[in-house]
Amino acid sequence: MPRQKLLVCALLWALPCHALWAHALTEKERQTVADGAQQAQTSCYKTIYRDTNAYSQCMRDLVEPEKRSSYKRLGAEYFAYVGAMAYVRVSQAGAEQAAVEFLQKYRSTQKRLGVEDEALCATVPGNCTVRIAQSKAMEAAPPKAPAMGVQCLGGVCRIAPKE
Repeated sequence: MPRQKLLVCALLWALPCHALWAHALTEKERQTVADGAQQAQTSCYKTIYRDTNAYSQCMRDLVEPEKRSSYKRLGAEYFAYVGAMAYVRVSQAGAEQAAVEFLQKYRSTQKRLGVEDEALCATVPGNCTVRIAQSKAMEAAPPKAPAMGVQCLGGVCRIAPKE
């Protein structure tokens, strides 16, 4: 960050520095973010209904830094969060942890690129007011990971959250 921006941040300590320079996306950037989100949806979203761990791993593989431009990676990370939140609403096991993981990832990339919440949210269809509020609420009070244990029924055992 240039010295002038650091000085302004020091003077305006009440505001996060990145908020001062957040910007709307250019049309090319917006399309690149949307393309990353669409690729994430096409490549990985089909796995979440049966296995949130497979979904998370698919998304991690998709967003590796050397495989993506920054804006495309931001789109994939953001969709990973949005997709996980869709399954949080139906209480899919592991969806909340996936949402927290990708919320942290997309926030880091978003901050580095200086992209506004509204501009990012508009790249994926849905209610942006609700989605932005959910993101802020989850950041303020992230859910705790459930305790896991082995559950056996009829000779078939699986790892499941403890009640």
